[in-house]
Amino acid sequence: MRPDITPPATSKELAAATQRSPSFDEEPRRHTSNAELADEVSQILQLDRERAAFIVAESERLYVNRMRERFSKLRVSERLKRTNPFLLRIRGAETVRDWATLQVQSALYASEEEAVGHLLEAIIKACFPGATEPALPDDFDFESIESDGAINGYQVKMSWDCMPMSSRKNLSNTIVRVKEQYRDQGKSFVGYFAPCYGRATTTKPPGQEYITLASKEFWQRVGNGDPEYDVRVGEVCALLCSEFRTEVLDTLVPDLLQRLTLAAQPEIGDREGRIDYARLFRRVNK
Repeated sequence: MRPDITPPATSKELAAATQRSPSFDEEPRRHTSNAELADEVSQILQLDRERAAFIVAESERLYVNRMRERFSKLRVSERLKRTNPFLLRIRGAETVRDWATLQVQSALYASEEEAVGHLLEAIIKACFPGATEPALPDDFDFESIESDGAINGYQVKMSWDCMPMSSRKNLSNTIVRVKEQYRDQGKSFVGYFAPCYGRATTTKPPGQEYITLASKEFWQRVGNGDPEYDVRVGEVCALLCSEFRTEVLDTLVPDLLQRLTLAAQPEIGDREGRIDYARLFRRVNK
C-alpha cells in the first residue's frame, strides 16, 4: 500500500468536517490499523517489526493525543486576543464560523509542525545504528559509539537555521566540558549538530567545537549508509501523519469548531452570525 499523502488541511476540508458528528469520544474513521501501518513502516525504513510498531505508536501519541490535549484547552478569549483583524478581512472571513475555521486551521498547522519534529526525533533514535541515550545528557539527543570506541553526540534540529548564535556558543561550551569528562574516563568525544533539512555541506569553522553535518549526510548515517534514507523517512511521515490527520479531522475538529463558534458569537458576531468588525477590533484591543 502506498501512503495516502494528504495535502494541508484547507478551509473547505475543515468546513466539511463540521458536518460530521462532533465528539471527542467517537470511534475514529481510520483507513489503516496500527498493525498495518507498522508493516509498511518496517518495509519502508527496513526496520524490524518491533521498532516499526514503536514509531507508529509514537506518531499516534504525538499527533492525535497531543492535538486532543491542545484542542481541548483552546479558549475563545485567547484565540480572539491572537486574532489579527487586518488579515482576517483580507482572507475573506465573513462569518463567525469563518473565524473559527481559520483559528482551527492555525492551531492544526502549529500542532502538526510540532508533531513532525518530535516524530523525526523518534525515527532517528529508532533507526540510527547503535543510538543510545546520552550518558552525559547536556544538549544532546542521543549518542553512538564508533568502532574505535570514540563517542559521538548528536543534537538534532528541524532545520539548519533553528539554532541562534547564543545557542551555538552554548553548545561549543558544553562540548568542551563533555570532552573533559570523557577524557577523564579515557574516552574521546565528538559533538555534532544535525539539521534534518536545509544544510548542504558539513562544516566546522575555527572556534566551533562541534561539527555541523550536511542534512543528507546525517540521514545517510541514520539509514546505515542508505543515500536515499531522507526520502524514506519523508514517505513514512506522510504515511503516518496523513492517517492520523484523518482521525483528527473526524473526531476533534467538528467539536472544536462548534465550541469556538458558539463562544465567539456573542463577542464578535451580529444576529445573522456574521463578523461585526467594529466589535472585533474593540474586543481584540480590549
